[in-house]
Amino acid sequence: MVFKNFRFQIFLRVTILILCIVALAWCITQALYLRSFYLAGACLVLTIELLWYIDRFNRDIKTFMSTLLQGDFMTHYQESGKGKSFDDLYQMLNRISEAFKKINAEKEIQYRYLELLVEHVRVSILSIDADEKIHLANQALRDLLRKKIVTSLKVIESIDETLVRTIRELHAGETRLIKVNIEDELLQISIHASEFKLDGKYFKLISMQNIKNELDSREMESWQKLIRVLSHEIMNSVSPISSLSDTLHGLVRQNRVKLLALEAALYNALDSGLEAIKVRSEGLFNFTQTYRKLTHVPKPSLRKTNLKDIIDRVQVLLRSKFDESNIQLKVYNIDVELVADGELMEHVFINLLLNAVDALKNQREPLIEIYTTQTEKGLIQIHVVDNGEGIDERTIEKIFIPFFTTRANGSGIGLALTKQILQLHQANIVLKSQPGKGSEFIIVF
Repeated sequence: MVFKNFRFQIFLRVTILILCIVALAWCITQALYLRSFYLAGACLVLTIELLWYIDRFNRDIKTFMSTLLQGDFMTHYQESGKGKSFDDLYQMLNRISEAFKKINAEKEIQYRYLELLVEHVRVSILSIDADEKIHLANQALRDLLRKKIVTSLKVIESIDETLVRTIRELHAGETRLIKVNIEDELLQISIHASEFKLDGKYFKLISMQNIKNELDSREMESWQKLIRVLSHEIMNSVSPISSLSDTLHGLVRQNRVKLLALEAALYNALDSGLEAIKVRSEGLFNFTQTYRKLTHVPKPSLRKTNLKDIIDRVQVLLRSKFDESNIQLKVYNIDVELVADGELMEHVFINLLLNAVDALKNQREPLIEIYTTQTEKGLIQIHVVDNGEGIDERTIEKIFIPFFTTRANGSGIGLALTKQILQLHQANIVLKSQPGKGSEFIIVF
């Protein structure tokens, strides 16, 4: 309808212009010069108006197409007062613009939804193209790498070369588990890759997740099962041996006179042998009881607790140890509230401080510091720092494993028990250390 009206308007204007030209020609032949002058002016005006009318249509169509290409759907045309043909035309253009605007809004909403979804997931997601340019890096990835902005693989390469090499080598559907050291913290990262093409362009999608806590939890659970089995079997074997040896040893002592009358050497052999069995059985019994502690950690009774009160009680308990070793203890910025079991947390700090005391044996000016900081996400970090001999990287990997110890008289359950208590509190503990530069335990609540 719009274009029919447009053709009609053009036809009408051309017809009037032709009639005007014919009249002009007739006036000239009749020597009517004044009328010819007016008609010539009228022809000029009609020609200019025709050209403006046609150009007006072309100009508006060009503007409309340009706004569509630029994604600008805010242009609105006046739908009345310009003639029926143009009124219909502009009404149609406005409707087309509104339709495109709606489609664009729906796409924007969908894109925003997917963006929020990707940001919400806890799995680190990375998308790169064939030129290793990063197109997507969600918040979980930035948190994992401790980087606020990640634009290319070169940025990640400056953090850990092994991680980038693994990303480059991974093929679609392949999964690898690697160890990565980020800011002195050892992470065990599971990496999975997918490859796809969009509009002829190659993309690789990488998902990464730090599963160290899950592995530690499974490892502790496995140790607990093993300890339960071993403790049960050992206790079943040791208890009757200990009971029987104690009974026999009592009988030998009661019949000491008769046995000495028979043969003194026989008595001495029986007495010393049974005494050795009794002592060793009791030692094995106590040994087993010690390791059973790992399987009998009580469920924490969580309540609001002030960290300062916990540290104050621990200081009183260990004051003599610090004085004996001439250790200076600095405590500051610990007046913070925790949701924790105060008694179990006392065990945690006792184990950590005793561990620090042992590490400071050969230090001239032994120092232990306890203080707190806060992460960007509002998590509380409790630092226990010593200036002792430090620990090498291989030992750090094993330090929380049950039965592992670097001390000659150590049981190897102190730090393992500490980690288990913190896991029950949904907390984490990290050790940072270098040989000759001391050690720092960080508890994250």
